[in-house]
Amino acid sequence: MTTEKIEPIDIYFFTTFNENACNLCGECFRRCPVMQLPLDLAVEEIKKLIAGEKTKKVLDECQSCFSCNIYCPENAHPASLILKRWNEQYKKYGLRKRGKHYMTLYPHYPNFRSYVMEHLPRNTKEIVAKWASLDPLRGDTLTYPGCNIITFAELTQTSFFKDLDIRGRLEYCCGETLFRTGYKDELFQVTKRLDNWFYILKPKKLLVLCTAGTNVFKNVLPHYGLSYKFDEIKSYIQYLWEKIENEEIKILKKLGMTVTIQDSCYSKMFGDEYMDLPRKILHAIGVKVIETKVCRENMRCCGIGSGFSVDSAFKPFRLRSSVLRNFKDFKKTKAEAVCVYCAGCLATFLGNKKLYFKKIKIYHIIELLQMAIGENPSLTKKAKKKRGKHFFWGVIRKQFPLALSKKTFKLATIPEEPPKYGEAW
Repeated sequence: MTTEKIEPIDIYFFTTFNENACNLCGECFRRCPVMQLPLDLAVEEIKKLIAGEKTKKVLDECQSCFSCNIYCPENAHPASLILKRWNEQYKKYGLRKRGKHYMTLYPHYPNFRSYVMEHLPRNTKEIVAKWASLDPLRGDTLTYPGCNIITFAELTQTSFFKDLDIRGRLEYCCGETLFRTGYKDELFQVTKRLDNWFYILKPKKLLVLCTAGTNVFKNVLPHYGLSYKFDEIKSYIQYLWEKIENEEIKILKKLGMTVTIQDSCYSKMFGDEYMDLPRKILHAIGVKVIETKVCRENMRCCGIGSGFSVDSAFKPFRLRSSVLRNFKDFKKTKAEAVCVYCAGCLATFLGNKKLYFKKIKIYHIIELLQMAIGENPSLTKKAKKKRGKHFFWGVIRKQFPLALSKKTFKLATIPEEPPKYGEAW
């Protein structure tokens, strides 16, 4: 038995804003889980966006979670208009220098992930080094870890992933952050690099260890020049559920605990069937889900999205307050822990626990599944604590000195080929 192919709820979900379809109803920003604007202000904001004028709230506070595209009754794609205006702002003014630490274009810009990777344990560095190989694939499937899993590589060291041929490195970032921050030209450059890499490895199928990457490869990059064609692109969440259904992953014990879920920003693009999958997995291992007030298609970003606007430019104070807002909502559910199925959410939460003065347990769904099949989580408590500390201090040391600086920069051209693994730029 296999899970049916899951497609996005609207194949044009990420296309350009349709001004002719927009009736200025304001529902997009009134229902926004982040801003929740009064209707009159929501209408005023969409009018200003269309006119290309400075907004009071949206261009500064949007987290590009794309919920507004779902709320729009006319399917006008207001999120794409926001990205367009951000791109115009960036081209005119540049980005505040503090944003360099969050640019995913490693090694051109050492960033918050590369800082963490410098502090990885030796064994974890060895795992990541193997993923950089350009040797022929063992089978027809390339398992793509994504930037976030690379910083938590231990998560892949489990029996249910033992047959996967994982390949990737920070230099082969899918460009998801560039897409969500409106850097259109740079995304085309990232796509050329990925195309070259795929033509070397020649995979027929792509298995992606995050929902964001699944969406970017399926529904975004083909609009930005990706020419390589896959027979199938699948999320690891679908892969896991198929293995559980087929009893290839055998559940040995029910965990008997409660969790609340932080949904991936991109899960809602695939609709209810996809958002059900992590909940089905948790139910199968004896975990009861207590939903927070902002979940599924109404979810808020974990907090990293609060840095995406040109005005924010990854302002550390903004990032912290957004994460703590989510922590407070998690606590209200009285669940025993928070479950994430995006390693980016895991990084954001672990890196901000130091600023939340109440105990809060955070698990990746892979950890819980390992426990249910009788394995000890390969990402240990000690490793999670240290990884969170490095995410936290990496930001403190690199971001806070520039927190109030008005100096700006513009991204350099991204070469089509990265340096060889381990070599300097």
